[in-house]
Amino acid sequence: MRTPSAIPTVQLYGDQSWQQTPDYLHCEPLITRSREHQFKIRPHRHPGISQVFHLRSGTGEANIDGQVISIRAPMLILISQMSVHDFLWSEDVAGTVLSVATTRLERSEAVGSALAKTALVRLPDDNDQIEQLMEMLLREYRRTPDKDRDHALQALIDLLAITIHRLGPGSIGEQVRAHRGQEHLQRFLEMVNRDYVAQRTVESYALDLGITAPYLNQLCRELTGRNALQIVHERIVLEARRYLIYTALRVSEIAYQLGFADPAYFTRFFRRLSGQSPRQFRQERQDQTPTNSSSAGIGRPSKKP
Repeated sequence: MRTPSAIPTVQLYGDQSWQQTPDYLHCEPLITRSREHQFKIRPHRHPGISQVFHLRSGTGEANIDGQVISIRAPMLILISQMSVHDFLWSEDVAGTVLSVATTRLERSEAVGSALAKTALVRLPDDNDQIEQLMEMLLREYRRTPDKDRDHALQALIDLLAITIHRLGPGSIGEQVRAHRGQEHLQRFLEMVNRDYVAQRTVESYALDLGITAPYLNQLCRELTGRNALQIVHERIVLEARRYLIYTALRVSEIAYQLGFADPAYFTRFFRRLSGQSPRQFRQERQDQTPTNSSSAGIGRPSKKP
């Protein structure tokens, strides 16, 4: 039996590299990775990333958090962060896969509620709006980065979420149920996203979850490879990077925004987790070429066909 610690935690299936970007996004044809792996995608999960699979044609079998589900086009498969999933696709499978950082989903209430979950959306045969939106996302993602690309991608994600929401509850298949530990982790990550500025203790999060701090740490290590405090700290650093990239606030102002009373301590904290000071991080981003700067946090277009 596969143990939780044996399940790979990856950014993109089959890739060893990791893009440390605050607002990561990736879009590619479903056939790309499926064909590369002989149409069998083994169990894995994504920290901090939700996925939307649009199945335009073909069939498959999905195993999502232990539930085996038969898949047939046309369909959307929504995969929330850290949900364990694997697929066995037919060779005629076609569609698009969107991977998006959960921090990007926070920009819109509609996006967060519609996309940050694990569910099946069975599409009517005559509904081509989802297909058009996914194709537009793929084209925009492949576009040479410019100052408008990020805004265009976000607008399309918002519209996709609204369209899914408008399909109504009758279009949603059975909600895929996570095991109890997965539910605790999901609620913990939601609370961290909400309360990271307060810099709450692990014990206070565990108390709200109705579990002990040692058990919360055990769950985090089993399901993410990091303890609870590391997850809290990583969320703070992620927000700090966003401030450093997207605002002109001074480092001391960013420290106060993130709940640090001492800017010098914030600088040491950031250096310990990032390997460089906040000023060095900001300068490094500013020294990048205009093309790279304009696409910061978006993810580079795939070079694969």
